[in-house]
Amino acid sequence: MTPPPSASVGQVVVLLERWPDPVPPAELPIRGAMRAGARVVFVVLLLLATVVGAGTVVPLWTLPTPGVWFSVLFTVFIAVVVVVLWLVYIGALAHSASRVRARTRWRAAAGRIERLDGTVVARTVSTIEDGGVDRFELAVDTSQGRSSATWERPNARSRMLLQTQVPGVGASARVWRIRQAGAEDPLVVEILDPSVVASPSAQQ
Repeated sequence: MTPPPSASVGQVVVLLERWPDPVPPAELPIRGAMRAGARVVFVVLLLLATVVGAGTVVPLWTLPTPGVWFSVLFTVFIAVVVVVLWLVYIGALAHSASRVRARTRWRAAAGRIERLDGTVVARTVSTIEDGGVDRFELAVDTSQGRSSATWERPNARSRMLLQTQVPGVGASARVWRIRQAGAEDPLVVEILDPSVVASPSAQQ
């Protein structure tokens, strides 16, 4: 079983082909808020599902059935499906709001971002059936303690990573974080893509 993630929203891993100039990212590299159009589409679909569910329940209580148990069973099943769909949508909105707060916090901290050099001490990898990596989390030790950060596919159409592209324990990393940050504050872990054959300049 994959252990639950310890990284907060906004604590992200960025894979690099070579080390860039040592300047902090101007923007937190995560998605922004859920678009208004997407919210409208989801709400319309959920309302449609709710209406269809209600329309399916009514005949269970107005037409002959094998028994009350049958009506109760399918009513509960339909209600659970509709409620779960709404809860998933509410969860997606909450996650979207968390991303917005993280991006705002990072932007407001401009000028107070510090760099810490660290080493990967643990990793958790999430794969799909064919072995592709759609998410991984790294724990990085620095002089200021341990930080956790996550890499995730930007969207469902983005390519999966190969196992060889997941940094291993012992890899060097740069941690950009807000000075005197709390455990939930956003941070960026920059690390070299281990599948890239690094040139001498990439090692600098």
